[in-house]
Amino acid sequence: MSTALPDSAGKTPCLHANLPALKSSLRRRRQLQNDLEHITQEMYRRNKELIETNKTLSLLRTIDTMVLDSKTTLQVVCTQISQGIARSEGYPFVGIFTRGFRNQNYLTLQGYSEAYQPAGMVPLTLPQGVRVCDDIDWLGSPESSKMVSIHSASHAELSALIGYNQTQLKALMQRLPLKSCYLVKLHARQRLVGMIVVGFKHPINELEQSDTLLVDRLSEAVGVALDNKLLFEENQHVLHQLKESNKMLKALDESKDDFISMASHQLRTPLTSVKGYLSLVLEGDAGKVTKLQKEMLEQAFFSSQRMVYLIADLLNVSRIKTGKFVIETKPVDLSRLVSEELLQLTSSIKSHELTLEFQPPTDFPMLALDETKVRQVVMNFADNAIYYTPPGGTVKIELIDKPSSIEFRVVDTGLGVPKSEQPHLFTKFYRAANARKARPDGTGLGLFMAKKVIIAQGGALIFRSEEGKGSTFGFSFSKASLAVPSIPAIVK
Repeated sequence: MSTALPDSAGKTPCLHANLPALKSSLRRRRQLQNDLEHITQEMYRRNKELIETNKTLSLLRTIDTMVLDSKTTLQVVCTQISQGIARSEGYPFVGIFTRGFRNQNYLTLQGYSEAYQPAGMVPLTLPQGVRVCDDIDWLGSPESSKMVSIHSASHAELSALIGYNQTQLKALMQRLPLKSCYLVKLHARQRLVGMIVVGFKHPINELEQSDTLLVDRLSEAVGVALDNKLLFEENQHVLHQLKESNKMLKALDESKDDFISMASHQLRTPLTSVKGYLSLVLEGDAGKVTKLQKEMLEQAFFSSQRMVYLIADLLNVSRIKTGKFVIETKPVDLSRLVSEELLQLTSSIKSHELTLEFQPPTDFPMLALDETKVRQVVMNFADNAIYYTPPGGTVKIELIDKPSSIEFRVVDTGLGVPKSEQPHLFTKFYRAANARKARPDGTGLGLFMAKKVIIAQGGALIFRSEEGKGSTFGFSFSKASLAVPSIPAIVK
């Protein structure tokens, strides 16, 4: 029987053969340990990032909720945000400075949270005057954040930053034993809207990047949120001012309507007397009237009639306001009515050197209309055409009997209405710019009342105009809706 002898090194051949395998196994084990440590560190890092992200998202949701609550003021929102940030990271102090919507010259402390409060000590109350002035170089610099060391040498810099004097700052530092501050600008719509100030009890050299990570992450969202709140409060302020202005305008409008009503009633009685006496003189009741006197008296009578229509317009405006505007219909021959009103405009047509065209239709249907108010509309449309048409122009009156409707149109070759002003033309007291120059004494009530009268009787307005070429004003009525009921003949 043979026996294996040791080699020259004193080792057995079997052990020598297994040594490479053992070394390889040790290397794999070390690699596995390194990989496990790396995976563990990576999991820890990612878990920490996840915690920070969840913390940030939670704060963002809270901020969004606060900003969307329209009943919460900017100051309350800033206090709640600062409290949320302070609780999340355990910051000793968090303050939020913002611009005020009525004063954009500086940043003012709107809300803060003070985590460092000794037992029994009342919360810190900072005066409203604490502010960050815009003339500080850093606020205008491109830097988004800044770390400030708090010590006696830096008191001047910090005092300038927060607008405190040295005495106020000393009292504040005794209350808040902070060693450093981190300032982060808040931007929205490419402008500075505020700043977050975070205070630390440790000096700058003891702080880590993670100490300020949450504030950096939140800065953009907080800036947008505060800007939205500022815009909301500004809108609320403007809305309040508009409501107050609207109240004043309504009060002025009511006073104006009261005056118009009173003045119209007072003017109508003496004007009726003037018109009556003029009529008597024209008819010869006061003696023979010469041709020249008659022309002058007719002009005076026509002017008084225009005054009657104007007063009627004023009274109707007042009646519309008080709900007493009433349409009183009766059978009306519109062809005869138009002819009578145009007869009063003969002298005015001559004095303006215009051509008046009108062919009264025969067998025009009778319609149930408010005769007095329709006369005012016809006179208003025709009178306007005469005044706003230059000498040598033409005013054409059309009264058309269609199968199912009637139309009345006044077509002129006058000034026309600018396109930009046409939508406002039929509103109360409104007059186009070129009309005000041509006729400064107009009231802006004629077209307003014409629209009210026509629509109140179920009709529709006709209006077309081109500046410099002329206008067409008129109305149309359905014959069926305004038909006069026929009276059955009595059979004997």
